[in-house]
Amino acid sequence: MRKTAVLIAGIAIGVYLARQIEANPEAKKTIDNAGDKIRTFAAAVSEGYREQEAKASKPAKSKPAR
Repeated sequence: MRKTAVLIAGIAIGVYLARQIEANPEAKKTIDNAGDKIRTFAAAVSEGYREQEAKASKPAKSKPAR
C-alpha cells in the first residue's frame, strides 16, 4: 500500500514539474542545456572506453629472453 502511494506521488510530482518546465522558457532552456552537457560527457566517456579497449586488445610486446 505504501509503495503504491509513493509511486502515485512520484508520478504526480513528475507531471507537475513537467508542466512547470514547459510553462517557463528559462527552465526549459536550462534543462536542454543540461541534457546537451550530459550527452557530451557520455560521448567522451564512451570514446575513452573504446580507446582503452582497443589498447587492451593489442597483443603485448614480448621482451627478448636474456
